[in-house]
Amino acid sequence: MIMESQECLSMLREMRDCAFATMDRDGLPAVRIIDVMLVEEGRLYFCTARGKDFYEELLANPAVAV
Repeated sequence: MIMESQECLSMLREMRDCAFATMDRDGLPAVRIIDVMLVEEGRLYFCTARGKDFYEELLANPAVAV
């Protein structure tokens, strides 16, 4: 079964929490649980703080695994 992107996003919104994997500054994987805030028009919205490693990792490399 192949799900459309909106279906996947809606499922994530219903679950609310999901794991995001990024790469840290040493190139190692870093995984954390985030709260899905909103799904709208094919986009997933979540929050993080500017002082967090997660924020810096997203700026350095926006590719993530969810």
